[in-house]
Amino acid sequence: MKFRNTLQSINRSLCLILGTCFGIGCIPKASGTFASIAIAFFWIALPDYYFYNPIELSIFFDSYLLLLLCLLILSYISVYICKYCEQQYGHDAKEIVIDEVIGFLFAVLFLPKTIMVSIYALIFFRIFDIAKPLYINRLQNLPHGWGIVSDDIAAGLTTNIILQIIYRIKPEFFL
Repeated sequence: MKFRNTLQSINRSLCLILGTCFGIGCIPKASGTFASIAIAFFWIALPDYYFYNPIELSIFFDSYLLLLLCLLILSYISVYICKYCEQQYGHDAKEIVIDEVIGFLFAVLFLPKTIMVSIYALIFFRIFDIAKPLYINRLQNLPHGWGIVSDDIAAGLTTNIILQIIYRIKPEFFL
């Protein structure tokens, strides 16, 4: 019984640490924006040679497919984490920012890994995540952590579609 309580305590603590993105969610104002900025910096810090060849302007889609698989798994895990965090902080509380991390990664998926892409993705993603236009607002009502994560994934995918269109029309805009 004591071992089980210890495991539950570790599980709860781990969920709260990951759900708040190592405490970024506890920042009093704009915690979601700070989490998005943190993941944007992390994204830029990843080695270029895995995702994008800036000399030939080519995207390595096999690396992105692996990232997509990891992202889908992380999305599912984040639903569980958000469900746990909801019990502590309430539904879609400002402290829960793991969904911003997942949403931003969807926003940059299959795009060149450049600083400009990261900046544009950050701006568009935060606009869609805060304003929640169209269908994004309705997704937030899903239960058990799904609402917290799905609206950010929708904001990320909407951002990605817009950036993909701009990239196809004017790729030099992202260099």
